[in-house]
Amino acid sequence: MVFFIIMIVFSPFTAVIPAIYAGKLLFAKKLKIEKNYWSIGLFLLFCYSVFSAVINKSILSLLASIGLFLYFAISILFQNYFIKMVRINNALKLLVYLTMLTAITAIIEKLAFILMGFPNHRVFSTFGNPNMAGGWFASMLLVAIYLKSVKTNKKYFDIYNVAMILIAIALILTESSGAFIALIGSLFIYYLLRKDKNFKSTLLGTLCIAIVAVVFLWVQSKMSSVTPIGEIKVSFSSRYDVWLGSIKMFTEKPIVGWGFLGTLEHGIDYNYRNGNAIHSHNLWLTFLVSGGVVALGIYIYIKYNLFRDIIKLYKSRNIMVPLIVSLNTMVIIQGLVDCPLYAPQLGILFIATGAITYNLSCNKISKKHISKKNINVKCKIRKVSKNGEDRIAI
Repeated sequence: MVFFIIMIVFSPFTAVIPAIYAGKLLFAKKLKIEKNYWSIGLFLLFCYSVFSAVINKSILSLLASIGLFLYFAISILFQNYFIKMVRINNALKLLVYLTMLTAITAIIEKLAFILMGFPNHRVFSTFGNPNMAGGWFASMLLVAIYLKSVKTNKKYFDIYNVAMILIAIALILTESSGAFIALIGSLFIYYLLRKDKNFKSTLLGTLCIAIVAVVFLWVQSKMSSVTPIGEIKVSFSSRYDVWLGSIKMFTEKPIVGWGFLGTLEHGIDYNYRNGNAIHSHNLWLTFLVSGGVVALGIYIYIKYNLFRDIIKLYKSRNIMVPLIVSLNTMVIIQGLVDCPLYAPQLGILFIATGAITYNLSCNKISKKHISKKNINVKCKIRKVSKNGEDRIAI
């Protein structure tokens, strides 16, 4: 799994490698497929995306449908793999450590562009796009805060403090207003749901949010002639044309949609003044345009059941609830002005969070050691004593 996480973090192109391997395991019948809202929902989205692409005679959308199948495959892999808390925590730690490296890359990238005479350059590090980079860095800030809260060793405190500083700087350099606003909302939710709420931690959290906000606005004011508030307005107003065009597209094909890259193929015909967009810059509109009300209905089905699982975890006072809810809040808020699930890295992070949530809510995660048996070079089969079912451990 270490190799897979490295592939996910260091490029949106290599991020698909773990999903491809998961697909290989599926076809080899080495992963247990459980009938739940994740497997059913993602598989239905894949099937409907193929149907929509065929109806629209779109080769591009048909190829894009493979991405949804890979999301389905990696969801199954995560459900099979994340059955121990130690695995979850190790994966989260590795994500933060690797994101520290990408944050350093972002800082170097900014300095390099300043030296080349492009001070207004927005960094994207290893994520291909400043807005997606902003979403990733904001999400990893939440993960670092969570890990710091569950570790008692001072050594880890120092590591996570350094990580948070570097990642916060990288987030600021992306100048992603959508990711920044989503982070503010997510941090509020995170501290609201913490079990160990006290005045000191609340005050410290509020102070940190305020400092990051001030620095973010200051950087935007220095990098652009537009005021910081004006920059946020521009962030929304620049998308109005795409939103209006997407609504027109939806009204023409409300059931089947245009295919999952229909916006890229036909957006120019619907008053996109800035040219085509790969998606509708709104998560809900993207589903409506891509697959009509059916695709949106499937997504709502997944989200509804995910919400039920989160409520179950909240009632049981699970320690991961603040992180799970805040990461989902990131997707919801950033999804108002973007479509983070179209980015492989953020999409995989969302699916991994969902798989962990499902396993936790169904009491599938053990804190005890489970014996291992090697059956081939690449995989290890784990025998679960409850029902004797085989599970893959990468």
